[in-house]
Amino acid sequence: MLSQLLIILTITFGVFLLFFIFMGIGYMVKKQPLKGSCGGVAALMGDTHCQFCGNDPNKCESLIEDQQKTALKAAELGKPAN
Repeated sequence: MLSQLLIILTITFGVFLLFFIFMGIGYMVKKQPLKGSCGGVAALMGDTHCQFCGNDPNKCESLIEDQQKTALKAAELGKPAN
């Protein structure tokens, strides 16, 4: 019985580990944060304002553009003078 439990726990841990790895790879490829749903439980409880996107679907895209601009400026400051 204990050996069966250890097998099930090992498989479960492996599945969760794979999900975390795939989420990390997805983040590195897309460079976008994970998005929550603007519905779901919050909408059921009467909260009409989405805390993730602020009801603005373009918010994540504008944040990513700002981060890219900041990264380019930082890279330019790090370059040696020609």
